[in-house]
Amino acid sequence: MPNRENIEYKKEYYLGIEFAKVHYFKYRGLLMFQLSNQYNELINHYQDMAKNGYYRVDGSFVEKVYSDAEPHKFAEPIRTIVSHFDAKTALDYGSGGSDLNKTKLDSGEKFIDYIGLKKIYSFEPARNKKVKKKCDVVLCFDVLEHIFINDVPWVINDLFEYANKCIIINVACYNAAALLPNGENAHITVRAPHWWLGQIECISSLHPEIYWGLIVSEGYNHAKFLGVHRMKDRLESKKYYQ
Repeated sequence: MPNRENIEYKKEYYLGIEFAKVHYFKYRGLLMFQLSNQYNELINHYQDMAKNGYYRVDGSFVEKVYSDAEPHKFAEPIRTIVSHFDAKTALDYGSGGSDLNKTKLDSGEKFIDYIGLKKIYSFEPARNKKVKKKCDVVLCFDVLEHIFINDVPWVINDLFEYANKCIIINVACYNAAALLPNGENAHITVRAPHWWLGQIECISSLHPEIYWGLIVSEGYNHAKFLGVHRMKDRLESKKYYQ
């Protein structure tokens, strides 16, 4: 019969393997993708804009900066996804100056109540909201086009890392009206919709269990929802052509 010491040893051995596996999957994205110096430089620019305002391409000056609740425009698809996954919590990744727990839709109903969530956490390094909490859903609206191109894969991977069930992304595929303090356009990574689709699909292979939805905007009021997907479903498909 196995003695107590052998049983305890095997238990600790297998617990160690599980611990290593969890941390491997957690940190492999950090090893694969490295942030550039431009990442923090841009955060400094956005901090300056949030504090002091910014100029637009038409020469006008804006004082109230990045306080629009961008997800409001997409309340319907968000509501459908939240309901489908029975989600309770969300991380608003790149929340700007808005708090989606308090904002109201044009109807007067609170956004959080309408879409069916219990709590929305905010992450916005440009406004010193630096804590990221893992949630059922991660919302990322009007963010990725503000990220330096080298850092896009790192940020997309980070979105997956903090989602239990699904991430929902909206990305603008056009130049912004806002200018950075150095005079460049604030949408620094402007790419076609299918470029973004490819980026997200590739990173999703590191997180095959997590669903992702993409909304691309080729104009401020011209958005297209490209559906919800999961890499695991492709892996389990009997078809090669995807």
